[in-house]
Amino acid sequence: MLFLFCFGFSQQQLADGVLAVVGDKIILNSSVLEESFFRAQQEGLDPSSNPGLFRDLFSSVLKERIQRAVVVSAAERDTSISVSYNDIDENLDIRIDFFINQIGSVEALEKEMGLSLEEIKSKYWEEIKEELLVSSFQRSLFGGVYIT
Repeated sequence: MLFLFCFGFSQQQLADGVLAVVGDKIILNSSVLEESFFRAQQEGLDPSSNPGLFRDLFSSVLKERIQRAVVVSAAERDTSISVSYNDIDENLDIRIDFFINQIGSVEALEKEMGLSLEEIKSKYWEEIKEELLVSSFQRSLFGGVYIT
């Protein structure tokens, strides 16, 4: 079940709030805004000088989050789909190692993110779990499909 609450986009108007609820997944303004700023930085987009483009990016991130939450909810309801803690931990370690290699050291990563290594792992644990669930769910649906 999807409930979507639309708010006019304005960083000054809405510090945090629920943008959407999909099943038991809540999508907060703060998480969408954080990812939007991160992507804007990666793309060299200055939100203050290009508010229209940033608004489009924000909408795109929100749409992706909603779509992902729908698939995750379906995967969680599918009793044939399971992800082990070991799989999550292994993939989390790979992701953290990638971040460390990109930035140079654990200390530099902690400084950049403003979090300890354990806090970073905690922050990404649920994301990794959802990625693995979605991947397993997609394999269960399309694993035997071949295009000729």
